[in-house]
Amino acid sequence: MKIYTRRGDAGETTLHGGAAVPKEDERVQAYGTIDELNAVLGTVLALNPAGLDSDRLFEVQSDLFVIGARLSSSDPQRAYEKGTIPRLPASRIGDLEAWIDEVESGLPELDAFILPGGNAAGSQLHVARTVCRRAERTVVGLLPEQPDLGELIIPYINRLSDLLFVLARGVNATAGVPEQRWIPVRERPRTVTQSSGGEQ
Repeated sequence: MKIYTRRGDAGETTLHGGAAVPKEDERVQAYGTIDELNAVLGTVLALNPAGLDSDRLFEVQSDLFVIGARLSSSDPQRAYEKGTIPRLPASRIGDLEAWIDEVESGLPELDAFILPGGNAAGSQLHVARTVCRRAERTVVGLLPEQPDLGELIIPYINRLSDLLFVLARGVNATAGVPEQRWIPVRERPRTVTQSSGGEQ
């Protein structure tokens, strides 16, 4: 089977179920961003950072495939009934929350905004968090026509972004990389410059 089909050369793609839509369609943007997020998580796993539960992150990647299948379906309810796409178990949100609580329990209390960064894996987890937030915004745009997305898919993505934030903190803490606090201008020490003479 060839990887290229040429069917998308005219700027259209086919949803699961057979409907052809432009590639800039909101649904395509949504599942495309989920795919992008999954790829960033693949980069994190390739870095194999200490302190990260890789098995659980693999499960998240699988969840994202399930979400992508739902978003790419032209008639999701019919696809569910026929069993051609899987459902995301509602228990997965609780699993993410438990993981968040577990990681947070070993971290210092957050008393300020922190700047994204750290070691390679921690930085990539921050990138994943921002892609996840973009995916959330994109999926929210589908709510008027697909309100069922608000029942499970959007809460899952919302919770996942929180998880990615604490995982970034956890990976950096395990590596001994200090967090860089964002200091508002009003709280920064003033630098006094002395004049060497002449008009100012």
